[in-house]
Amino acid sequence: MLIRKAQLKDLADINEIYNHAILNLTATFDEEIKTSQERQEWFASHQDLQYPLIVAEDKGEVVGWGTISPFRPRTAYRFSGETSIYVRNDMYGQGIGTFLLKELIILAGENNLHTIFGIIVDDNNSSIKLHSKLGFEKVGYLKGAGFKFNRWLDIIIMQKML
Repeated sequence: MLIRKAQLKDLADINEIYNHAILNLTATFDEEIKTSQERQEWFASHQDLQYPLIVAEDKGEVVGWGTISPFRPRTAYRFSGETSIYVRNDMYGQGIGTFLLKELIILAGENNLHTIFGIIVDDNNSSIKLHSKLGFEKVGYLKGAGFKFNRWLDIIIMQKML
């Protein structure tokens, strides 16, 4: 397993993984698949060292990706980030998310972030367990924050101080 900075050539695989999540999971609150053009703009926004985009590669194939995004757009939040991790659906349960999140934690510290957040749907037990294992604490709960697949979804906010 190789964890590395994402390259433009990875974008189709990244988008395929994400679009699968949009259509099948509550891990993202996006409801419409992303076009390659939309993802190119998103990719460009993650070339800043403070907000990296990484991929997990196995046998030459992208099997997962992770990123740190700005937590909120206002400048006072500039030392806070939000993590996102997505794994290819046929690769769940193989530790890929752990590898990705560990690397994001290292990168966040190297890039002078003070804290990082995981914003997780409360029924995503594997993500909650992963974040807890790597030192994130539950710090907030938002009831009915999203509506997807004809149901209201609650959010757990998890935080790791760096």
